[in-house]
Amino acid sequence: FNSLGVGTAASTTAGEIRATNNITAYYSDDRLKTRLGSIENALDKVMSLTGFYHEANETAQALGYTPVREVGVSAQDVQRVMPEVVAPAPIDPQYMTVRYERMVPLLIEAIKELKAEVDLLKSKKN
Repeated sequence: FNSLGVGTAASTTAGEIRATNNITAYYSDDRLKTRLGSIENALDKVMSLTGFYHEANETAQALGYTPVREVGVSAQDVQRVMPEVVAPAPIDPQYMTVRYERMVPLLIEAIKELKAEVDLLKSKKN
């Protein structure tokens, strides 16, 4: 078995997991959390990141990845602004991966900072 299908057939891609419904991990319930503070300077953090197109290079191909056009960010860049979002890559722990779903709080706070700036500009205009 090189792949896993939950509610669907497994693919022929080694290491791939497919599901036909939601995948739930971790927890979000506020009753299970001790808050440690807000994400500060979220917009500056987002602005330091670059989204880009990429494909697997020779090293990645040697690890089993296929060179197809993808979109992503650099784990090294993300690690500089939010190290909690970066984890060892499952293919080999010497490499890093981004847990993209955990970037959502940063994006929410950045949008809120932008909204505050827009509101301030609108109030100065009136």
